[in-house]
Amino acid sequence: MASLGNASIARVASRHAMKSSRRSKVVPAAGAALRQFPDAPAPVIEHEDVLGWTAIESKLIAACATNAGNESVNARFKACAMLGAETTYEAVNELSVVEVYTQVYEGDLTTCSTIIDVHLRVLAESMIDGDWDRVGRAYQKFHGLPPQMKRQSLLATAAVAEAALLFTKEEYEYTVAFLQDMYDSPDAGDDLKEEYEINMEMVNAIDKFIMEMQKHKDERDRS
Repeated sequence: MASLGNASIARVASRHAMKSSRRSKVVPAAGAALRQFPDAPAPVIEHEDVLGWTAIESKLIAACATNAGNESVNARFKACAMLGAETTYEAVNELSVVEVYTQVYEGDLTTCSTIIDVHLRVLAESMIDGDWDRVGRAYQKFHGLPPQMKRQSLLATAAVAEAALLFTKEEYEYTVAFLQDMYDSPDAGDDLKEEYEINMEMVNAIDKFIMEMQKHKDERDRS
């Protein structure tokens, strides 16, 4: 695979610009409640609690420039560039994700959008930094809640986020499966190999991220 130089930085910037032109504004969380606590607003990680998509775009482009010539980050950075607010939109419109959300929350899909969007943004920043404990630090917001509210908030948030992440991962798993035989062929071209590696990187990144969520979602014994 070619090293990540100026041309690749330009492609990352172009891809983000195209995504930005299509993205819809995600409305802040409002009005939802946990089914176990129907009389209280559901605590969630808000948009302002994590880096926004515009800042993530800038951070990714800066990371590309800093790591120019470092082939080990090529696929990870290019996979990260495929994430954006439209990824949230697609997940929120997936019935299986909505079904998980309605099992644990009461209210409209605004909170569902917020939960998914902030997790995707944490995933994107984790991919840039190679820091998979970032989700654990985001979940610290729940630590000041009463024990039962804290537990249910963590479990509900992680359930919705995991459903969305698994839905997102399916597209990349399909591409990996489709390209696998061709990738293993001695006749495989560089473009095909790159496409396979980018999609595989996304699959692996989502798996790592879900593992971190699993570690941090059960916080009954933590302060």
